[in-house]
Amino acid sequence: MNRAPQVLAAFLIASFTFVSSCEQKETIVYVPREVPADCPPSAPRGVYAVNLDGYISICWYPNPEDDVVGYDIWKNDELYGEYQWIGTVDRETPEPFQYCFDYTTPYNQQFFYAVSAYDEDDNISELSYEEVTATPRPEGFLRLRDRDSNPATSGYDFSTLSDVPQAWDLAGTDIWFDGGEANFFYTYMPRVMIQDYGYAAGFDDINYAPIEGFSPTGSVEVIENHVYMLRIGEADGDHYVKLWIYGVGGAGDSYAEFWWAYQTDPYNRDLIPGPGAGDSGPSTIPAAGETFGVKRIEGVPNGRRVPPTSKSGSLDEEDFLQRQNTLP
Repeated sequence: MNRAPQVLAAFLIASFTFVSSCEQKETIVYVPREVPADCPPSAPRGVYAVNLDGYISICWYPNPEDDVVGYDIWKNDELYGEYQWIGTVDRETPEPFQYCFDYTTPYNQQFFYAVSAYDEDDNISELSYEEVTATPRPEGFLRLRDRDSNPATSGYDFSTLSDVPQAWDLAGTDIWFDGGEANFFYTYMPRVMIQDYGYAAGFDDINYAPIEGFSPTGSVEVIENHVYMLRIGEADGDHYVKLWIYGVGGAGDSYAEFWWAYQTDPYNRDLIPGPGAGDSGPSTIPAAGETFGVKRIEGVPNGRRVPPTSKSGSLDEEDFLQRQNTLP
């Protein structure tokens, strides 16, 4: 039996099938896709908060959507739950690198903050995902003199929240300066603990107080451009402090001058940057009533991501959004 015609026919059929399938693969059909008019914007990203002296600054990156016209800022006393509206920032033209919203709040009050975006049709996004919290705290500038030559101005009580030194041996003194052959800070242990946290380019570089690593003797050498952390036991609990040494003097005029920040909220280790004089520090001690301009901190987002809000779409006239804990 001659199978040649059958083999040839099978080959032609297979070739035709192969060519046909190739032609089908090369056919591309573009289907236009329209974004629904009621589609809410994406949640704002890169949200962080900066502690300042009596207020905080909440910052975030611009949204990528072209129809976003503004941002709402929200707060809550817990990470999850009902967030309350506290302000609005309109979209700017041209777009800035980041948006910031300053919110005045008393010392000793910690809140969680979030940002949402809304578009031309009043569609509102979910709340931002970052865990953002802040607690304003006071700060100031101080010069302490040598304990032996100037005992009345060698000590300081941080709870006074002032820039006025006091005698080293008063009951309320937390820290005093000794400028003998070497420059040292001393504290009254165990109520006051201190540690040298190391070199820093400026007061703004260190944000969070540690819980261990304090000096077992309650004394540290004072070194220019170093940051020092303190834990002070007060009647209402432990308070955390940071110092940044701006200048150290000697040769018969021993002194230590520094920026300080004191967290009035007990057990709260948040000491994130506030207004200062920049990385180089002031050339002279501020005069009475004199202040330096607020330094805008170009921070970075921090904290873990949390579940988004449970509501999106038009906000209507409501002043609350809900964030639910959906983690396992």
